[in-house]
Amino acid sequence: MGGPLDDYWAMLQDGCDQFYEVAAMARAQGRDPRNFVEIPQAADLADRVQKLLEFLHQRRTAEQIRDLEGVYDGNRERMALEIAKVVSAETFLYSTKRTCVGCAGTGSSSRYLCDDCGGMGATVVYDEDSMTTPWRDTLARFDKVPDRDRESADRAHLGLAIYHGVCAGLAVLTEGILVAPLEGVVTCRVYDNPGSARACLGISYAGPIRSAGGTGQALSVLIGDLLRREFRLDPPKTHFEEIERFKEEVSKYARGLQYRPSNPELELILENCPIYLDGEGVGAEVTGYREPAPGRVSSPKIREGALLVLCEGMVLKAPKILKYVDALGLDGWDWLRSLVKGGKGSKGIEPSYKFISDVLAGRPVFSQPMAPGGFRLRYGRSRLAGLATTACHPATMAALSGFAIVGTQLKYERPGKGTVVTPCTEVDGPYVQFLDGSARRIQDENEIPGDLSPNEDGYPIAKVWDLGDLLVPVGEFLENNHPLAASPYVDEWHQQMRSGDPVTDLDSALAECRNLGIPLDPRFVPVGLQEVTGDELDRLVAGMNGKTVDPDHLEIVYRLHVDVDATGVLHGTHSEMLLHLSAQKSVIFDRDGDGLDLVRSAIPDAEIREPIGLRIGARMGKPEGSKHRELKPAIHCLFPLGKKVGNQRRVHDAVRKPDTVMIGWRECPDCQQQGIEGVCQGCGANTDLVEIVRDHQFDMEPLWLAAKDNVDQISDVPVKGDTYLGSGEKHPEPLEKGILRARNNTSTFRDGTVRFDMVDITMTHFRPDEIGLTAERAVELGYATDVHGQAVVSDDQVIEIYPQDIVVPWNCVDGLLNVCRFVDDELNHIYGLDPIYQCSKPNDLIGQLAMGLAPHTSGAVLCRIIGFAHIKGHYGHPYFHAAKRRNCDGDIDCIMMLGDGLINFSRLFLPRTRGGRMDSPLTLTTRIVPNEVDKEALNVEINQGPYPVSFYDLTVADPSNPPGPKEALKHGVTIVEDILGTDRALRGIGYTHGTIACDAGPRNNPYNTLESMRQKTMAQFALGEVLAAVDNRDQVSRLIDRHLIRDMRGNLRAFGQQKIRCTKCGASYRRAPLSGRCNTVAETKTDPFTGQTVEVPCPGNLLLTVSAGAVRKYDALMDELIEAFGCNEYIANLYRQVSKWVSETFDDPNAPVQQKLF
Repeated sequence: MGGPLDDYWAMLQDGCDQFYEVAAMARAQGRDPRNFVEIPQAADLADRVQKLLEFLHQRRTAEQIRDLEGVYDGNRERMALEIAKVVSAETFLYSTKRTCVGCAGTGSSSRYLCDDCGGMGATVVYDEDSMTTPWRDTLARFDKVPDRDRESADRAHLGLAIYHGVCAGLAVLTEGILVAPLEGVVTCRVYDNPGSARACLGISYAGPIRSAGGTGQALSVLIGDLLRREFRLDPPKTHFEEIERFKEEVSKYARGLQYRPSNPELELILENCPIYLDGEGVGAEVTGYREPAPGRVSSPKIREGALLVLCEGMVLKAPKILKYVDALGLDGWDWLRSLVKGGKGSKGIEPSYKFISDVLAGRPVFSQPMAPGGFRLRYGRSRLAGLATTACHPATMAALSGFAIVGTQLKYERPGKGTVVTPCTEVDGPYVQFLDGSARRIQDENEIPGDLSPNEDGYPIAKVWDLGDLLVPVGEFLENNHPLAASPYVDEWHQQMRSGDPVTDLDSALAECRNLGIPLDPRFVPVGLQEVTGDELDRLVAGMNGKTVDPDHLEIVYRLHVDVDATGVLHGTHSEMLLHLSAQKSVIFDRDGDGLDLVRSAIPDAEIREPIGLRIGARMGKPEGSKHRELKPAIHCLFPLGKKVGNQRRVHDAVRKPDTVMIGWRECPDCQQQGIEGVCQGCGANTDLVEIVRDHQFDMEPLWLAAKDNVDQISDVPVKGDTYLGSGEKHPEPLEKGILRARNNTSTFRDGTVRFDMVDITMTHFRPDEIGLTAERAVELGYATDVHGQAVVSDDQVIEIYPQDIVVPWNCVDGLLNVCRFVDDELNHIYGLDPIYQCSKPNDLIGQLAMGLAPHTSGAVLCRIIGFAHIKGHYGHPYFHAAKRRNCDGDIDCIMMLGDGLINFSRLFLPRTRGGRMDSPLTLTTRIVPNEVDKEALNVEINQGPYPVSFYDLTVADPSNPPGPKEALKHGVTIVEDILGTDRALRGIGYTHGTIACDAGPRNNPYNTLESMRQKTMAQFALGEVLAAVDNRDQVSRLIDRHLIRDMRGNLRAFGQQKIRCTKCGASYRRAPLSGRCNTVAETKTDPFTGQTVEVPCPGNLLLTVSAGAVRKYDALMDELIEAFGCNEYIANLYRQVSKWVSETFDDPNAPVQQKLF
């Protein structure tokens, strides 16, 4: 692109390279599990794919993907299909099968699948010279292989070739960042196919295939079918028993599925699918058809991965599969067309109750579906919106008692499922009635009482009659394929239809309306006209005495949302319409319709547009959050101490109470020296795991003393280790790192890194002063010009944010500084290197590099901290969040300081269990490419200024038949997809609405500040009494049905099936030991008289794991809610019955409450 953006990329890359250089010098000293940095840099999708999959490391796959990107003009699906053929052909032609050494051909090591072969029992050795063959030559050579040679090929070798192709194709589909290719596809096998002349192909899936999404799941089957055809395999002949087995599995696993196919749909898919679907068994076992096809069905347990592909991939993404089937001209897929659902027709937009199907305690409903007084839809994208982020006025956040603040997830009615709210001061705020009877539209959050929470005198406001606007980008309608609802007639629409200074009174507005032939200025049209009847409006104006309203008609004024003072006198521009109607008392109004119909009949020569197009229901979803992620309990060092140290897990206690632990025993491949170190202390080579020693005992005292001496620690700092290591190779960290973490008040995650979890929030533009930045510092960071192209000289200029810059929350700043100090300390004390951070105050963090990582991925994204805000989340560019395969609908990702990750992360710390490599930075994307991020980002609109008039006209053309969202693209709405490949794709995104500050609105959410769940729930319903759009009776019914009563019944069941736990060592027993004591041996001692070794039992008490209080905790709350607010009859009877069961269980006067058994 050139210019400032190239300078920006260079700054990031230079800083990143500097950290890599320092980390490489530290790692080379052999104090870590490996002598090299274990997070490779990846420049683009091609690079990520090659570095993600180990079997691609020796190939030229990245170069091939870049070549195919040009061939298919960036069509990722076609690239995936083609690279799968190339990779499988390379494995078939240029490799030789050999028995896996790691598992001796069994496919498993201990109780885990073998890492070396993925459970297939075989690996391949490549002919390195042939691996450089151009991909076109490889395919040409493969095409010349006779059918008989393909059919007679070794099945294990054939399975590996197809497996490599499927994984490579899936990696391209998932941008090379998801764990699905690593963990979601387990094996590909060639099976006997009774009833067919040729064998068939089976693909085994595991649960992490979920991360690929429905499209990735479905296209992995299509990739398998293409490769099946290439290797001359037939579709499987599926037996009746196998189909019935799947039916039972679907019924047992239905709650984990987005869609449950009917039995006829399952039969259709399984009888015709060209790939045999199998998977790893997890959870419950099936009762029938446990081995319907010996040799083909791998487990008697529910095969989660296969069910996800079958139900969410094949069924829900059938149109996507057929799109590429038709493009490739494949036969054998016509049966899938019957699964494509027909259109729903055009019935207008109806209320949807899905968003309130799960009401939870402490998380209020803000509006019933399409209820008067709920959020008013307003089209637009603020500079803090897009990618599932929406915006409302900060005064609305205050009026909702802070239950919705920056970063709070809303579950809303439409257009999507969830959103995160941000502040926007250029939309309408709430209309609030105060205790003195006055009411007005609030456009300044400071007009709302600061502590808007219930007290002994009740709520400090009387009613919130209107929540104000919810600013929703058109891109959200595009992403969710939701019809475009009618837009209200708002100021940004009206101003494009006129010119000159704004009119100041209704008479001037009517004259302008008649002279120019444009609709009446919306400032003079009361917002609630459509939500009162014509008869009510007629009674209101008939009873007015000048500007004074009859007290009996005040509620109508409130519902119209017209400003009124405590004496009943009307104020504001909206009141002029009521005065105009009141002056026409001799006119007979049309009272049969709503208030808007009456106004139109009273002023027939003026066009008056609807002030409300659509109301949107919403409730609180997940609360906002930003905090240091700590293991439970928190630990400072990945070092095993055993169970004798007790619950505190302090290292210096282990010196006095040594215990045996499991540890990985390793051997150097060069000099054969053995030990527990990941790097040979003799020759410096990386060692290999030989076995897991289960009874290793460290000589803790010299280890501890040496570690303290190495870091100049005199006193016994309370360093906490772990009772055992959860990693697959059981590799410990140096104790020195634990001492330094404890010294710097931080703790580690399971992979050796320090992480901070934060809600993802979109930001495309910022002002330096709102993020603690000065104009001078912004220029130093590369921000030379503002959004208007003017030089940055002032702290309040609006600037477009760079794609990999982030704004972090103030409540994490101290923690981030602690990490920087820890890294500097370990560089100094452990590695003998100069500090790299030298951060002592918050401003020192500005410009520092970090990594962003989503929990369902295995690739981090490089980012740079540019400021701080008083929020509970982190702001970032849509591309940054999409590069992590995330949107901003309430997702929480982590931020790690770059130096900490590069020096301390190791793959040897990761578990070997399925999904163990998820949430791990196996690669680092150093530069974001817009066409390689998640495709949802392509629907973010980039208009600078308001949407054009033609767009607004489109939305109101036919409310009974709303237009499809793609029609907006024909009427002036521009999205990222339209500018891919141009300079504007990275610099030049606009916005339609601004805001005064990115952290406007309340700072804290009552859900996080109130102590008990009862307090949170009562605050929830106190708010419901104030909100005009909420029906508390319905909210009580839903809360009890979906949360409280289920909790009570579940705990009652658990009480009858519970185990017994030791309070000291945590040992669990299904039944109470006959001795009445814990049977765990706490330690062994030598009897001073006999000299015999004596076992000392654990002194802990035995307690029930589920108490009576846990069962009854919501009983009184439910009774109180029903008494105060009511509920439907079914829920009331259900509560009484369950409460009776609980009472009969515990309310026996002859049975005292028992808290401990002995």
